Amino acid sequence: MKNIFLLTLGLICSLSFAQRHEIGVFIGGTNVIGDIGKANFINPAPVPYFTAERVGRVAYGLGGIYRFNVNPYMGLRFNALFGRVIGADYAAPEQYKRRRDYTYKNKIWEASIVFEYNFLNINDFDGSRHSPFIFAGVAAFMYDKLLYDVNHTFTRDVNGVIIDPPSIHTEIETRAEKQTKFTVPFGAGYKYKYRNFVIAAEVGFRYTKTDNLDFSFSDEKDFTFNVEPGLDPEQIEILNNNIIKSRQVGNTSNYDWYVFTGLTLTYTFGRPPCYCN
Repeated sequence: MKNIFLLTLGLICSLSFAQRHEIGVFIGGTNVIGDIGKANFINPAPVPYFTAERVGRVAYGLGGIYRFNVNPYMGLRFNALFGRVIGADYAAPEQYKRRRDYTYKNKIWEASIVFEYNFLNINDFDGSRHSPFIFAGVAAFMYDKLLYDVNHTFTRDVNGVIIDPPSIHTEIETRAEKQTKFTVPFGAGYKYKYRNFVIAAEVGFRYTKTDNLDFSFSDEKDFTFNVEPGLDPEQIEILNNNIIKSRQVGNTSNYDWYVFTGLTLTYTFGRPPCYCN
């Protein structure tokens, strides 16, 4: 009878746990650890702000979060994040990258669920006001992949007449295509609670199974080649191979990472959890 009573009491406590919620926002920076630009793991500003116009934008991360506190130490968090990522070889310390002088810009959308563990009982109504924490989970992310339309034609003058001797004129058009993959986010941070608000600083890492977040390694199937009849096939083949190689500057033995670094601010609501001995 005593065991049934304790089990019932435990279920009641579990239900009251479910009424402890947090909802809020994430704001910070996002960076890619790839083959173009700096390779620092924690680098929310991968390009100096005063030179970011060379890349065309600045890096940032934004999102919304919902946290469900299971008990004083553990919680589940649902994230919807957006990251604008940039990179520039001129900002890297390596001389060969500065000479190469490549840049890129991309966008990352992520939906994830992570398990959080707090080292102090910050989720308790009368518990600690601060705590370090760690987290890990699963996520789906989407990013832009570049596809290339390569058009080879005879070189013509302003009147459209083929120039003699004949030569090859090449135009390359790019278009973006969304790609979706899965990853395992993990990281650490520190929380501080004031009344119904919790502010936290955190860094989260994601290892991906792609080497192309920075457009540094395009596959041959990413290219569509269009050739005007009459052009020399051998010259076209050499040109095509060079075009493909020019977009393969990455180290294929290493996949890209991306990192969200920033602050979260959440508001807690619902009845405080009960704790039963």
